[in-house]
Amino acid sequence: MARRLSFALVGLLGASPVFAQPETAPAGAALSFEDAVGAAERAAESMDVARAEVERAQSTVTSARSLYFPQINGTAAYQRTLASEFDDIMFGPPDPSAPDVDLPFGQPNNWRLGLNVTQPLFDGFKTRANVRAARAGVRASELGVKTTRAQVVLQAGQAYLDAVLAQRQVEIAEVTLQQAEQTFNETKLGFQNGATPEFDLVRAEVARDNQRTLLVQFQVQRDVTLVALRRLIGQPPGTPLSLTTKLDSDDVEAVVGVARTAAGVQPTATRVAIAQAKEGVAARQAGVDAAKADRFPTISAGTDFGLVNYENQPFNNEWRTNWTLGVTLSLPIFDGFRRRAAIATQGADLSAARAQLAQAGEVSQVETEQALANVKASTTQLETSMRTVKQAQRAYEIAKLRFEQGASTHLELVDTRVQLEQALLNQAKSARDLRVARLRQELLPALPLGAAAGF
Repeated sequence: MARRLSFALVGLLGASPVFAQPETAPAGAALSFEDAVGAAERAAESMDVARAEVERAQSTVTSARSLYFPQINGTAAYQRTLASEFDDIMFGPPDPSAPDVDLPFGQPNNWRLGLNVTQPLFDGFKTRANVRAARAGVRASELGVKTTRAQVVLQAGQAYLDAVLAQRQVEIAEVTLQQAEQTFNETKLGFQNGATPEFDLVRAEVARDNQRTLLVQFQVQRDVTLVALRRLIGQPPGTPLSLTTKLDSDDVEAVVGVARTAAGVQPTATRVAIAQAKEGVAARQAGVDAAKADRFPTISAGTDFGLVNYENQPFNNEWRTNWTLGVTLSLPIFDGFRRRAAIATQGADLSAARAQLAQAGEVSQVETEQALANVKASTTQLETSMRTVKQAQRAYEIAKLRFEQGASTHLELVDTRVQLEQALLNQAKSARDLRVARLRQELLPALPLGAAAGF
């Protein structure tokens, strides 16, 4: 019976890298990889920040375009004169019978209403350059939303896979602990019957206790990864979760497809970081053009319409009218080399933007090759670990049989069991690493520079 139980436990561990959750695992709401990615995008504050940046950039375009339109301002003012230099001056005729002359000088009350309209006619194409720069900023912000979405998807996907791996480690440790408990009980029984030395009993007890410690460590790691996952998907702390997407060897492309769809990444898309660098060059070029526009004269047309009243109260028909219309030409002559310095500054920024664009292309190419290399390495490691698991399973079966027949020592059994556990853990980690590597490779077109490395 003990032998059959041992083989059953070995078969449970080695049949697949994914196993049913133990009965002691907390039940919770079912959460698939796709559900986690979608919830993370909805809960991510960074997405709100990125969208707000787009709105801000769009308002900058509106502000830049405002100089194409007339600028209209209205005024209303009242002024009370308490003392005036014109108080002792007679403006009217010396004949007392002549009508009073209502001149504006020294009047105690001054009511004014005004309307000013200014229409820019020519500004050296500065407004056009500013609009170009603002629109480039909008396009860069929209690309930033794509980058942020891809980062959120990658973070959520990696957090989900980390939690699955942590749960898998707990499952392996629990089954291994069951094996250690069984070995300890068999050894204890043999010791009580006088067939097993005390040394083997002590070693069996130590191996069991060490496995308990390892299980606690894995349980802590699982809890920590679940906390991180809950935060990303917007779930309250302590919410039970049941992760339904496992580390199956045949679901890699399905997981990658879910992430690619959630991030909106096209397989042949141009790297977003390069597109953003191009928009930076466009914005800096527009800045150079705007700085050069200050060398040209500016022409504007304007009109001023005003009403003035000198009575005690303005609610009468004694309003007088002022109305002017004119054209203004402003010609820059000398400003202490301010314009030259501004052009030089914008030129330096343009050179830097072009250098950043070239650097982005180089880094992007390196990261593409690095992502491909990570996928190849992860695939090889997974294949190797799967073969190792089969070998470790067979070794443990033989060691268990030899131990039961008294042909080997307890040390040999413990060593093979530890090797099997380590092989299973390596296989689970390799399966997780392959999925993360494929996620990074597929999402790389939308990820910022520097996102290809690391697991």
